Amino acid sequence: MHFFITEILDQFESISLADLNDYKLLNRIDTKYICNLSVLPEILNKAKPYFKVQAINNERSFKYESLYFDTKDLKTYFDHHQGKRIRYKIRFRNYLDTGDTFLEIKKKKNFNRTIKQRDEFEFSNSLNQNHQRFISKVIEMPESGFKPTIWTKFNRITLAGKNHIERVTIDRNISFSDEQNQNEIEVPNMVIIEVKRNKSGDVSPFTKILKDLRIRPFGISKYVLGNILINPELKHNRFNKKISTINKISYDN
Repeated sequence: MHFFITEILDQFESISLADLNDYKLLNRIDTKYICNLSVLPEILNKAKPYFKVQAINNERSFKYESLYFDTKDLKTYFDHHQGKRIRYKIRFRNYLDTGDTFLEIKKKKNFNRTIKQRDEFEFSNSLNQNHQRFISKVIEMPESGFKPTIWTKFNRITLAGKNHIERVTIDRNISFSDEQNQNEIEVPNMVIIEVKRNKSGDVSPFTKILKDLRIRPFGISKYVLGNILINPELKHNRFNKKISTINKISYDN
């Protein structure tokens, strides 16, 4: 399957990392989807006429890892569990193929619109005063501070619209581990797709492709999913139906 996907990606017109800056969409509408890995080749083939693929040194799929931070009482997680419209996530993200590392804050303003702010820092498994100063520009720092919580690792394909401003990220080979980067849990065959646009009313060729394949929007956070898989005793009743769907999709060969 990996070879087949690589072969399809090689048929895409490429876009450089520098040119992809025109598609940053740091203030955007996000729509997430999940599917089984077996469907990905068909999705990519249908997307070729409308999208370019990010390429660096002839590579078209890249390794990412993120370390998420939360309060001692997991405010970030439980804000999501309680369905709060305004919530945030804090993480260090390592772009393993380029060596870049960013501290990122994703703030949800409502159910769909996300504002992301980031700055380049050296990676750290704790937040020093410089990190906290950057975070406090975006959110109010809790008195308890933040601690490392969950690692996520995955391979990402990034597509950019040829004639429209739309960015699509496709994550596969997803795994999670605890804050010590141990006790790794893989989610086989699951693909998480995120379509990112300026406006909800914008025409989206990729959304149409997914709709034609009967793949519907499916809101799930990798941070939330990682917490549940690593700490199954953590309260997650609001996500039970989604976890059941993920299990069916992920373990269907």
